[in-house]
Amino acid sequence: MRPAPSQGGHRPGEARTGDPARAEAGAAPAAARRRPARAPAAWPAHLAEEAPTLLWASDAEGRLVHANRRFQSVFGLPAGALREDAWQRLLEPEALVRFRAELAAAIAVRGPFRIEVPLRTAGGARHWYRWEAAPSLGPDGALLGHAGCCTDLSEAREAEAALRELNATLERRIAERTAQLAAEAAARSAAQDRLRHAQKLEALGQLAGGVAHDFNNVSAAVLAGIALLGQRHGQALAGAAPGTARLLAELREVAERGAAISRRMLAFARREELRAAEIDPTELLRNLQAILANAIGPVVRVALDVPAALPALRADRAQLETTLINLAVNARDAMPGGGTVTLGAAVAEAGADPAGLAPGRYVRLWVADTGTGMEPAVLSRATEPFFTTKPRDRGTGLGLSMADGFAAQSGGQLRIESRPGLGTTVSLWLPCAAGQRPALAGGEARGRALIVDDQPMMRRFLTECLGREGWEVAEAEDGGQALLHLESGAPCDLLISDLAMPGMDGTALIQTARLRRPGLVAMLLTGTGRMAELAPLAERGGYALLRKPVSPAELAACLAGLALPGGAAGCGGWRSDLNAGPL
Repeated sequence: MRPAPSQGGHRPGEARTGDPARAEAGAAPAAARRRPARAPAAWPAHLAEEAPTLLWASDAEGRLVHANRRFQSVFGLPAGALREDAWQRLLEPEALVRFRAELAAAIAVRGPFRIEVPLRTAGGARHWYRWEAAPSLGPDGALLGHAGCCTDLSEAREAEAALRELNATLERRIAERTAQLAAEAAARSAAQDRLRHAQKLEALGQLAGGVAHDFNNVSAAVLAGIALLGQRHGQALAGAAPGTARLLAELREVAERGAAISRRMLAFARREELRAAEIDPTELLRNLQAILANAIGPVVRVALDVPAALPALRADRAQLETTLINLAVNARDAMPGGGTVTLGAAVAEAGADPAGLAPGRYVRLWVADTGTGMEPAVLSRATEPFFTTKPRDRGTGLGLSMADGFAAQSGGQLRIESRPGLGTTVSLWLPCAAGQRPALAGGEARGRALIVDDQPMMRRFLTECLGREGWEVAEAEDGGQALLHLESGAPCDLLISDLAMPGMDGTALIQTARLRRPGLVAMLLTGTGRMAELAPLAERGGYALLRKPVSPAELAACLAGLALPGGAAGCGGWRSDLNAGPL
């Protein structure tokens, strides 16, 4: 049986031939699937006009024939100006020449066109633009013109400029940082050099302190023996043989010179309390002139510049003489062809001194030469330890450093003035003496004394000196024996102890002894060069402090000034000026 035809007389899925509209509607989707859709003919032109890009076209002669709205708006170019010489309206003269040359070259070879030139926009701003165009060819290959676009390069160029500036700034910062690091490295190197110099000084100071202590003990023993020999047998020796007294005096002088050497070693390390005394600067410089006139060479004249009636100054005479002689030798060395060394003195007042000199009245001593002078770089380092411009075999670099230390320890200051070719003046500012020291209290103080020293010769010397002053003396070789003597109940009015001894030192012995004998009068002897450190302790502890080597006269003067039971009150304990000044 055949199926019944569907309504309308056609099979399902078949177009009805009797319905043209349906047939066309059914065929349209199929056709659309078989070929691509075509845009309306006016679509490209419409897109070009509305595009946000600057689009343009030129003919085969290179004239601008088309520009979209965006192009005309940005450059303020009316549509009627296209057929005119639009390039002349848009471009600056210099850019116009390059533009036409590049465009003509592109037309000649029917190739692409590309150039970057500055243009001024409708608002008057000057921007750089990149012009790019492709050739448009006809069917026969003839050039119809060029079509292209303009790209604003202002932001890109600003970014490039910023990058160049950043690179230049970075290079500058790198150079500055490199210089800073180099300066820091140089400063570290200089600091390390100064540290090495300081360590050398510290090592030499420790060595000097140890040697000076032992040397002081030897010198003290020798001087003690000479003093006792002179006191006991001086007259007999003088009458026994001609020249004996002179020989004894020479031995004393040599021993005292050895003691002075140890003091100079300690002064080099700046550890010694100087023996300050009142000094007449006029007499001092006149004596030095006489000495130096024959000592520093025939081609150097020694002049004196000292006014009348100068006040006395206060300093260690031996150290001051040594310092001035060293300065005079330096002055001579600065004048290889000869010249004049001037020793001078004057009164000077110091106010609020930025260099650290305390206000007050000073005597300024100076040594001036007419030599080569110093460059600023050398002058700034003149007082550095071990710095010298002399050959290795003629200088150690310690002279000015020691002079600077001596001036500072004396309560003054060293100053140097120098200019290349005009010579050098080195000045020592030293404090004026406050006045004459009062006479020491007289009178004898008799009693029982305990002497503690690990050197037998020193014990014998001290026993002899105290015995001649009317003291009864007991001896002990260390702190342990001394404490046993005190614990035994033996009478003791005075304890004299050395500082450096095996076991308990002198300061500890005095403190411990006073726990057993409250109020015990004590005297501490030292040759270690620690006077500046020990003086405040002695003052607080209420005991006398003497420096080795000590002479019988110094010891007798100190004994006369002590506050002893039943005796007159003298220095009351710590003494800072006996005979030759602070000990």
